[in-house]
Amino acid sequence: MNASARAAQVMVVLGFVVSATSGVISYVNDVTQRGYYFSGLRVIVIPVLNPLITTAAVFAWWWLTRLEANDELQRTILRRAYLAFAVQYLLTSILYLFVITPFRTFGGFWMTSVLWFDLVGALLSALGLFLYSRTLAPRRDNDELIAAVHATS
Repeated sequence: MNASARAAQVMVVLGFVVSATSGVISYVNDVTQRGYYFSGLRVIVIPVLNPLITTAAVFAWWWLTRLEANDELQRTILRRAYLAFAVQYLLTSILYLFVITPFRTFGGFWMTSVLWFDLVGALLSALGLFLYSRTLAPRRDNDELIAAVHATS
């Protein structure tokens, strides 16, 4: 994996780590404000789901960005998929931006910081996925490269 692909991979995963952090912040806020007592399975499970979902996304994207295409068709499909996911996360970023602005407190620091972490995470993931899709540009065979070098000399 070349350096630009590695940097894009790190950016994608970092975006998901930032988003996962927002889930942890939200969970800590729920536990500290409401306490951790059993009043039903739903009350226990729902706050835990967001951190678990985003943590699973971190691992999923780590493994997905390690895929390498063997032929041009696979490269094209992966490139398009990463671009589509980049658009999805860019639109998610726009959604969070509209929710956050004009700057409101939404019940205090915790909720606002969760939204900011989600916004920054989605932006980082979108940028990383776009950059990663660029690393899957069509490759030229070695014969074509050698011919091009000889043609210019």
